[in-house]
Amino acid sequence: KTVSGGEVEFVREFKGHKSGVVSLATLDRKGRFLSAGMDKTVRLWDSRFDCEEELDEEGNILREPLTLLATFTSFERLVYAIEVMREGSYVRPTDDIDMAMITAMAKKTALQGAGAVQRAAVLREIIECSGSFATLARNDKEINIWNMNVADKTDGNVAKIDLDCAIEHDASIGTMTVGHNLILAGDIMGVVTMWERSKRRSLTSWGGNTKAWTKVHKFTPWKSGVLHSPAEISKQSILQLRFLDRGTFVSASKSGAVRVWDNIEALSAFEVYKKKNSHSMKITSDLVTGIQKLAPVKDPTTGEECSAFSVSSTDGHVMSMALYPRDPYKKVHDELVMFHVHNNTADEDESKSVDVDSIAVSEGFTSTNGDSFHPVVITGDSHGEIKTLKPEWRSVAIC
Repeated sequence: KTVSGGEVEFVREFKGHKSGVVSLATLDRKGRFLSAGMDKTVRLWDSRFDCEEELDEEGNILREPLTLLATFTSFERLVYAIEVMREGSYVRPTDDIDMAMITAMAKKTALQGAGAVQRAAVLREIIECSGSFATLARNDKEINIWNMNVADKTDGNVAKIDLDCAIEHDASIGTMTVGHNLILAGDIMGVVTMWERSKRRSLTSWGGNTKAWTKVHKFTPWKSGVLHSPAEISKQSILQLRFLDRGTFVSASKSGAVRVWDNIEALSAFEVYKKKNSHSMKITSDLVTGIQKLAPVKDPTTGEECSAFSVSSTDGHVMSMALYPRDPYKKVHDELVMFHVHNNTADEDESKSVDVDSIAVSEGFTSTNGDSFHPVVITGDSHGEIKTLKPEWRSVAIC
């Protein structure tokens, strides 16, 4: 967590993976999150409930913290990306009574009898634990979507998962992102495919069938019918994707270029080309390692509010960019501007840049009474350090 002065304070560690962790995803505001490891497992954690050790008077551990809720092993290949589709419901016996708890208690009573809820309260058992998430394996052509529900804990797991469906792609997928009942898949050919959840689900859409999802658009950097060399294709491989809203998303390619595709909801064509439908800016000669959506920012000169995002790269830079509408009445974003650049340097030598491997965004308060906030970008670098920075509107570069 962040404390006064912008410093990061260690709170807790979560032990369980037998090898490195490659992806994290926040599931809900109650503290649940998912992790994918190189041990080919996905694990479900609780960062707020039963997280402390129980000690006796002499300081001996009576009970380990119950941070690990479940270990999912239904994966044949290494999962390197997780995206949350639906946060679902999470009901603990100590939660305040709300509609989610009433529904979960009624369900548990109907299935297990009148005393089931009372036993759960005494034993501090999780009453409900559901949700949905998507996984992507390295160099795979499928995105798998999993449904999660509370388990009977015979194997020690609070939750279990079942495969909802597998969305098949034309080429190997490099990255994905989800939002607004949409899935974006970016492949090694430089193409981004958009899938939309069908409003009426087919009875045959379970068990690896994609009928629950419809392919609606294919965004391509290539001109129709033009052949390209393998080297050209490799440079366009999609490394990062992020929705800004339902009508706008950002992609980053291996060439170091960031591209914003805008006004998507007005599109009718299946195949969408870059010339008329996107804005791009080459920001690095290295690799883009992350894109995160920011809260809207205001141009201090005009007061114009703009959608914004931050991008990190292996050359040590974190760049904050905005979509600046040329015509505010049409609400069409005509300019992509860079309004803040941070250079991540080594503490022992500020002339040397340090790779930024990942970024996340949180909210930080600007006043002591907490009545206003600004986005805080959190960076993790190749020196193993975590830093925070506040992207502020300074000089502007226009693409």
